[in-house]
Amino acid sequence: MREVSAIDAKILKDLLKDGRKNFTAIAKECGETKSTIWKHYIQMKKAGIITGATIQLNYASFGYDAVGIVQFKTEPRLVDHAVEYCKKMPNIHSAWRMGKSSIVIVVATLETLDELDRVKETIKKLPLVSELRTNVWTGIRNIPENLSIIPLKKKAYKVDTPSMEVTTSIRKTASKIVDETDIQIVEKLAKDGRVSFRKIAKDLNISTNTVSRRYEKLKRSGMIKVSIQVDPTKIGYRASAWFYVAFLSQSSLSTIVETLANIPDVNLIIKTSGVYDVLVEAMIKDIDQLIAIQNEIARIESVAKMETHVISPKPVLPLPREYISTF
Repeated sequence: MREVSAIDAKILKDLLKDGRKNFTAIAKECGETKSTIWKHYIQMKKAGIITGATIQLNYASFGYDAVGIVQFKTEPRLVDHAVEYCKKMPNIHSAWRMGKSSIVIVVATLETLDELDRVKETIKKLPLVSELRTNVWTGIRNIPENLSIIPLKKKAYKVDTPSMEVTTSIRKTASKIVDETDIQIVEKLAKDGRVSFRKIAKDLNISTNTVSRRYEKLKRSGMIKVSIQVDPTKIGYRASAWFYVAFLSQSSLSTIVETLANIPDVNLIIKTSGVYDVLVEAMIKDIDQLIAIQNEIARIESVAKMETHVISPKPVLPLPREYISTF
C-alpha cells in the first residue's frame, strides 16, 4: 500500500478544495516542478487513493426546496431489501445501512417540504419499520479538504464497506438561474469533475469558450464546486462518526460552527430542524481519535446533549453530487 508523502498530502488537500486546480499552481506553491506534481497525482490514481472527481451542488439553484434525512429501523434480515427499496424512490440522493445495525439512513432532495411526508409514507409501506425520524437540513458546511492527510499508521481495525449508491440526477427545472446547457455541463462534471472543457464542448456540440464561461458562472455563484474523490481507507481512515448535537442556545451557533470546522477530520456540519441542532460527520482513524473528537465537541459551551454513531467509511469522499457549503 502506498504511503502518503508531504507532496501527496498537498496535492490531495488542494484538489479536495478545488478539483480543477492546475498542477502548475500546485507546483509553484510547494516548490516543485509541474512534472513532479503530475507524477505524484498519477501514482495516487494507480494506488487507488484518488478514485475520480465529481461536484458538490447547491440544490436550491436547481429547483429543490430542501434536503433531508429519514432514519428508520427494521428487522436485520430486511435491511438490505429496505436499502434497495429506498434507492429506487424518486429524488433519493443516497441510502445505506448504518454500520452493522438495523438502522437505514435515506437522504432525500425535496422539491417542496411536503415531499418529505411522501417519502415517509412510502417508507412506512415497508414491513416492520419502526423508530422513523426525520431531519430537514437548513444549512451545510461541506469541507472534505479538512482531512488531516498523513502517512498511514499500522494500527487499524476492520470494518465492512457500506453500500451508499448515489441515484439522484440533476434535471431541468423552472429555475431562471440555470438552463438546459448548464444542467448538461453539470452532469458531465458530476461524472468526471476534471474532464476537459474541450471534451464537454464536443459532446454537447457547443464551443469550448461557452463551456468555460458557463462553468465559471456556476462556480462563482456558489452553485457548484469541483472536488477530487479519494478512497478514505487508502489514507488511513477506518470509520466515520456521526455526532448529533443539541445546544442550550443557538445564539452563538455561527461561532460554534467555526469551532467545529476547525477540528481536524470533521468533513460535514449540517444544521437540522429536528431534535438535534447539528449533525457533525468526522472521518476516524482509530478509537483514540474518536474519543478525542467526541470530547472536543462535548467541551463546547452550551452543548446540551450528544448522540454518537460509528459507521463504516464512505466508499469515496466526497460522494457524487453532495450538497455544497451554504454557510
